[in-house]
Parts: sequence; structure tokens; C-alpha cells
Amino acid sequence: MKLYYKNILWLIVLGSLTTCGSLPGTKPGNVAPDFRLKDLAQTTQSLQNYRGKVVLLHFWTDFCQSCRAEFPLLQESYQALKSPDFELLVINIGQSEKISQDFQRDFKATFPMIADKQKITQDLYEVQTFPTNYFINPEGKIIRKITGWLPKTQIEVIVNQHKKKS
Repeated sequence: MKLYYKNILWLIVLGSLTTCGSLPGTKPGNVAPDFRLKDLAQTTQSLQNYRGKVVLLHFWTDFCQSCRAEFPLLQESYQALKSPDFELLVINIGQSEKISQDFQRDFKATFPMIADKQKITQDLYEVQTFPTNYFINPEGKIIRKITGWLPKTQIEVIVNQHKKKS
């Protein structure tokens, strides 16, 4: 009889593991997981710092060809949307600061860039492909996750839809 109960318990544990799916913070409507990492300017970046703004988290690596091609467009979008209502945080996953510094210099990037060598945010946001983008509303909740290339117009529409109305 003991073996029977052990098997039942084992099935319950396995079932709960396979039904968990995404982390709660990665679904639209849930509070975005916070993090504290230094950017290339050695400023500590945290989502808490941007409450009241729409935030675009852009996850990338230098071996991603789409990421390379998209960088100048991200800079254009950042310049067009730069305001007290918007912030773009660009997070390199698993690579050295030097790679991010080279990109910042080569693409004349003016947005905050973070080199997440320990892959902390990759786990928090379940990033599996590059680029991956998360839009976060002024209350700190996830609006939308988009993997792949983001056209400038799509960024502008999502940001403008979710800015706080004055």
C-alpha cells in the first residue's frame, strides 16, 4: 500500500511541474520581474526606477544578425520617442561589457545598455530567442512580449497607447 501512495505523490509532483509553464511575471497583465544591474555607465538600472513610464526591454546578443540590423532602428525609435514617458533598456545576455561597449560606439547608441553576463534577466524573462522585447506599462505590468524584429511604427503605436494621460 505504501508504494501505491508514493506513486500517487510522484504523479502529483510531476503533474505540477509540467503544468507550471511560464513564470507568473512573464505573462501580459502581471507585474514585470524587477532586477538590479549596472549599465555601461555604471548606473544601477532597475524597473522600479521607471515607474510612471512605458519601458521597452530589448534582449539581444551580438551573434544575432537581426539584432545587429535592428540596432540603428532602435536608436531612431529611441530618439523619436525620447520623453519623460518612455525608456528603452537594452540588455545583452551572457556576453562581456566590451561587446556592448563596441555596439554602443559603433551604432552611436544613447539609450541605457546593460551587459547581463550572468544571464539573470534571461531567466527572469524566459528569453529563448533573440531579439526578445517586453513592453511594460507605467504601473510596471507587462503589456506584451514580442520575439523578433520590431518595426519602428509598432514601437511607437504600443508606447503611445500606454503612456499616462496627463
